[in-house]
Amino acid sequence: MAKFECVRCRRFFDRVALEDVCPTCYAFEEEEFRKIKEYLEKHPGATSSDLVSQLDVSIKSIKRYLKEERLEIIGDNKGFIRCELCGLPLNSGRFCVACFREGTALRMKEVRSGMKSTELYSGDTNTKYQRGIQYRKKGQN
Repeated sequence: MAKFECVRCRRFFDRVALEDVCPTCYAFEEEEFRKIKEYLEKHPGATSSDLVSQLDVSIKSIKRYLKEERLEIIGDNKGFIRCELCGLPLNSGRFCVACFREGTALRMKEVRSGMKSTELYSGDTNTKYQRGIQYRKKGQN
């Protein structure tokens, strides 16, 4: 187990899996996300500005939830989050489809050569709302 810096409080902690927050901040993080989820269920299509003003949530937290694919931007996306490789605007996640495919192809090549293991994921959601942010249910494709 290596030491990692908590994205919320900046303290170092022993990372067990892929968590970005320390055990102290985990409960706060989950409570904050629960409030966001409930607000978005009552106000579908709400914007990030709505979440900040109504729930006192930081933009940084909203962006992190979007990158973790726990939330998704629906409708017009003016580049609130961008692909970490090419810079294209994203609705959710860290990479655009093209960069994700290229990375997946490289990982598959590594798997075939016996270098690393990989986990594949692809997702695209259809929604009846035209703008805002929505809660992204686990396994939603």
